[in-house]
Amino acid sequence: MLELYYFHGATCGLKARLALAEKGVDYTHKVVDRPYLRTREYKELNPNGVVPTLLHRGTVLIESSIIMDYVDEAFDGPELKPDLPLNRARMAMWLKNADDVYLPSLGTVTYTVSMRHKILEKSEVERKKYLDGIPAMAARERRRLALEMGFESPNFAPALLELDRMLDDMETALGRHEWLADATYSLADAALSPFVERLDELSFAAMWEDSRPAVTDWWDRVKTRESYDQVLGATPNPERPQHTEKGSKAWARINEILTRH
Repeated sequence: MLELYYFHGATCGLKARLALAEKGVDYTHKVVDRPYLRTREYKELNPNGVVPTLLHRGTVLIESSIIMDYVDEAFDGPELKPDLPLNRARMAMWLKNADDVYLPSLGTVTYTVSMRHKILEKSEVERKKYLDGIPAMAARERRRLALEMGFESPNFAPALLELDRMLDDMETALGRHEWLADATYSLADAALSPFVERLDELSFAAMWEDSRPAVTDWWDRVKTRESYDQVLGATPNPERPQHTEKGSKAWARINEILTRH
């Protein structure tokens, strides 16, 4: 039996779900909410208190990029890694950057633009409990600064610019190949799609539509794939309307930061 724990709209959950959809693998959807991630029951599966978590024949796997790699290796279906060693290395670098650079950057941007107001509505005790429940110290500090300082957090502009550089690097890569790492769709494309999806949800599509034609074309092609329809067409992010509203209001400030740098 294969089970995947995730919640709708979770960036890393989307990475794993897209890989499973591309492989054509059936699995049991264990859809949870954010509060459940902090329970003892869930932390016995995933001590980090995040999604996704994959259960396969009694074995627990965590970390989205590891899950994606495992799914590609363990199951039949289209190969999601390039044939050439150099392109495999390029794919691996996309997955590493997604985990190490793009994810914390996207978290900072998302929470500052769209989620901060809800947490600020909580009492001081509730806000402290919320922050204390974030297991990773670095993530907890980023979230604290986002809550206390908003757009003025020292992390905000650098996070936004990292995502802008991500799009720059994608534009360059797509000048070499039809897809990010090769002539065919790979785990790199599955890994980066949720990041562009979130920027799209935030109404930040001008970041690529105005000046990055290769990324614009890539994104249009991603959205026509069956995997995208299975994952996001059937179950769109329930927070998308909120992201769109808040992102639209913030766009002038976002654009000013991007233009200034």
